[in-house]
Amino acid sequence: MSEARKKMLDKVRAMLNTEGRTEAEMMAFLAKARELMATYEIDESELQEEAEKAAIYKSAIQDPYEIKFNLGYRVGKFCRCEAWREKNGQRMFCGMESDVIFATWLLDTLQRFVMRALREFQKQRSIKKMTNSNYTSASFVTGCVAKINEKLLELTPKIETNAIVAAEMASKGISLVRARNAGMEAHIGSAMAGVAAGNSARFDRPVGADGGVRRLK
Repeated sequence: MSEARKKMLDKVRAMLNTEGRTEAEMMAFLAKARELMATYEIDESELQEEAEKAAIYKSAIQDPYEIKFNLGYRVGKFCRCEAWREKNGQRMFCGMESDVIFATWLLDTLQRFVMRALREFQKQRSIKKMTNSNYTSASFVTGCVAKINEKLLELTPKIETNAIVAAEMASKGISLVRARNAGMEAHIGSAMAGVAAGNSARFDRPVGADGGVRRLK
């Protein structure tokens, strides 16, 4: 379907929406909608919104400091998706398409946020003539991710599993089991700096210039 056709269908749908209109306005918009439907050969079935479907997403395997690996579960739950990780480290989401779009965008955005914060942390250590080791950097990331996960948990709504999502996972033979996270020894000062940085993370839903969100490819 062309973009022009989609816009015309949206225009007709808006005209057929009677909410908040007087009887005279409803009649006028209805007449105009019928005129457009006849002109552009629009059938009523074509005006019905396509039902949203469940979608499954796989993250890229490349994941510096395992940021996505450790943020993915809480990001998925926050975005009303089922979330799990594969043995190769890939993060997986299954949810309604709009929720999966949000979850993948948010996970990418938070990974970039953590990496920017890490670079700033490393820069400040260099200015103070302090060494930047993998140990201090990983400890910073651990603290930052832990704080972000804590904030996501506080904001996550209590909802039941979506039946459409459950059916999609069952059709793909996906069954989830709980895994235990291994602990990590961290440099306390670096980890606390990470916690402070993670406290400024945001979780707003992305909106494009046209008020919509991007779609999965």
